[in-house]
Amino acid sequence: MLKVLLLYFSGTGITKHFASLIQEEMEKRDYTCDVVDIEEITDLPTLWQKRPVALNYTIRAETKHPLSKYPWPYLDLRESIHSAKPNPTVAGLANDWSEYDLIGFGSPVYAFRPAPVMIRFILDLPVFNRRIRAFSFATHDGAQGDFEAFMKNILTMKGFKYVGHLDQSFIYSAAAVMRKDFNYAKAGRLLIKKSFEARKKIFIFLEYIHSLFYGISYWYRNPNPLGSLIGIPWRFFYSYGIDFLLNHFLFGFGIHREECIQCMACVNQCPQGLIELDDEGYPIRHYHCMYCLRCLNWCPTDALYFSTATDGKARFPGPDILLQAALEKGLDKRLRK
Repeated sequence: MLKVLLLYFSGTGITKHFASLIQEEMEKRDYTCDVVDIEEITDLPTLWQKRPVALNYTIRAETKHPLSKYPWPYLDLRESIHSAKPNPTVAGLANDWSEYDLIGFGSPVYAFRPAPVMIRFILDLPVFNRRIRAFSFATHDGAQGDFEAFMKNILTMKGFKYVGHLDQSFIYSAAAVMRKDFNYAKAGRLLIKKSFEARKKIFIFLEYIHSLFYGISYWYRNPNPLGSLIGIPWRFFYSYGIDFLLNHFLFGFGIHREECIQCMACVNQCPQGLIELDDEGYPIRHYHCMYCLRCLNWCPTDALYFSTATDGKARFPGPDILLQAALEKGLDKRLRK
């Protein structure tokens, strides 16, 4: 049977959850499926910082509202793709992955693109020989735009035989940091419902994958074409409206020192390595990042915030906590009866 590798980057756990669902459905078919967080197989902050690719919203924020007097020398997508070349530090992956029949690359959608750290990781890969088939998978809060087309282009450029894409909207996790209340049990029930929807999509996709290897292959269309269609006007709206709101009301960095316990969780967990310590041992970020929200959501004392819009607001605890909250709420309701 097939041997599959699922590679993913996950800011706060949703894409990791999606990867686990794909793995479960593959194992039901007796596929061997390994799941790997790219942060576990490479020093991701160092890899990214050597050639720091960034999306337009970060570049505009760094230009218009820098957090220090020395803006970070970001590379835009076009420049990054044009200058892409194999990185010797990950050259061994070509041999390591030669045993796999199929490789999936997963990321949350940021402004209709993969996370910049995932883009950097893919662009730094060695060039493969087109023997290995590859697909992409994504999680998002709404439309994904032309995410699929972008992934197809860069994976094909790296020598993979691109075969398709999966995506799923689970929970609007980014909005949690701007809300006063975030009901864990309610969000957990929604996550369960969305996970069921995801499994149906995965089943259809795996039927197609199975046909590629063991039967007469047929044409597969992502069962969410509306998401791509909506992405066209949404991209225009994002570029001007949402970008303005983010730059003026969300992007930034602040800390309540009286709440900070100097645990360095934010420093150690920043996938771009942009959070450091000041002279007194408190975290500081001098540059705009991709805003994956990990530092806010994983701070144990809620000491960090980006702007007043996120100060004193709720945090996203991750899918495991939400699922547990939903189960406990259901059990409590049954016990009360």
